[in-house]
Amino acid sequence: MSEGTTPPRRDGYIAVRKAELAEAIAAAGPPGETQAMADVLKLLGALLHHEAHAELEALKALYDPLDPDAPASRRDVTLRAFEAFERDFGDALARANFVEIDPDTVQSREATKRITGLAIKPSVGGIRRVRFFARGAHIETLSFKKWFGLQREQIEVQTMNDVVVLVGFKAEDEAAAREDRRALKRMRRGVRQGAALVKHFRSVAGPELVTLHPGARPSMRPRDQAMLAGPAVVAGVPVLLNLWPALTVIFAVLAAYFGAQGAIEESELKRALAAVSGLVAVGAFIMRQRLKYEAQTLRYQKQLADTVYFRNIANNSGVLDLLIGAGEEQDAKEAFLAYAILRREGRPLAKAEIDNFCETFLRERLSLQIDFEIHDALGKLERLGLVAREGESYTAIAPPEALAKLDLAWDSLFNFSARRQ
Repeated sequence: MSEGTTPPRRDGYIAVRKAELAEAIAAAGPPGETQAMADVLKLLGALLHHEAHAELEALKALYDPLDPDAPASRRDVTLRAFEAFERDFGDALARANFVEIDPDTVQSREATKRITGLAIKPSVGGIRRVRFFARGAHIETLSFKKWFGLQREQIEVQTMNDVVVLVGFKAEDEAAAREDRRALKRMRRGVRQGAALVKHFRSVAGPELVTLHPGARPSMRPRDQAMLAGPAVVAGVPVLLNLWPALTVIFAVLAAYFGAQGAIEESELKRALAAVSGLVAVGAFIMRQRLKYEAQTLRYQKQLADTVYFRNIANNSGVLDLLIGAGEEQDAKEAFLAYAILRREGRPLAKAEIDNFCETFLRERLSLQIDFEIHDALGKLERLGLVAREGESYTAIAPPEALAKLDLAWDSLFNFSARRQ
């Protein structure tokens, strides 16, 4: 049985180490070019790494005034600052082969209950925007216990290798509504109005996406409501039936004490004490039921926290380092493949042909089902002069010539001695 309303679609995420891919490319390359090909890939990777560093610094500069930990002198709570970061952050995610997803397309309330054991309601109070990005979608079979462990159920769910959540909180002038103010007060420490949170999670099933929402709150399930209400009714009815007679006796004793009626007899005092004991019992009963309710709520919160805690990889500025690194690695692997395929075929190829050859290589050599992204890879290779374009076809230059061009590009990065002349 499969949970989720849409089947997983292939994305461009190449789930293999860059070094492993380079080894596979060198092994499948033309004879006599093995070492030269390895050198080309090494130098190409170094150039792309340098470019990624500049992108990281630019993205960090945009995020710094939105960081919840930023000092007051550097904060910028305007919507313009958030949207500027959001735009570049989305571009960085795209380079790392993340795609934006709508949680409603891969989950339902019933599926969430079955997977997490919780009924969760997200709240958008106090939030500007919540966006989910994922990569590495695949079908995974999960096993769960039913009927107190006597039966096991297997469920197929769509699972994402990596999920990044971007949350923007409303500034003080935006959170005018009562719902917004109350929601912001309920949220945990570290939330600052006008700030943005960035979180990276690993191995998240589609029905669990709602647990990553900052306004996620578990609600009491009907089964637990019945388990709390049943004993409460059974034990509470006799207490409530005796409540009115006890109150009548207490009122009578108080009236006599303040002179509203005759003297208080000893028997009435005993009945009054018994009535007070009954009221104490009612109070204790109410307190016991309240504590049971709070204990169950705490169990819900712990279950929700465990679901999130053990999947969280990085937060805020730490996510940016991981993200830019992931984007650089994906860019490098795409460029490696495009150049290697053009050299292997030894003839001009159109974009669609290169795309198909790359997907076939990944499928046959590394058992990866990838929707290869050819446009960015060819753009980088063409900019560095490693491929020549004739109309709609591309041809890769020989490795010795490619090494010369890459070496010149690397030397040009820090040409300070020439500037001083």
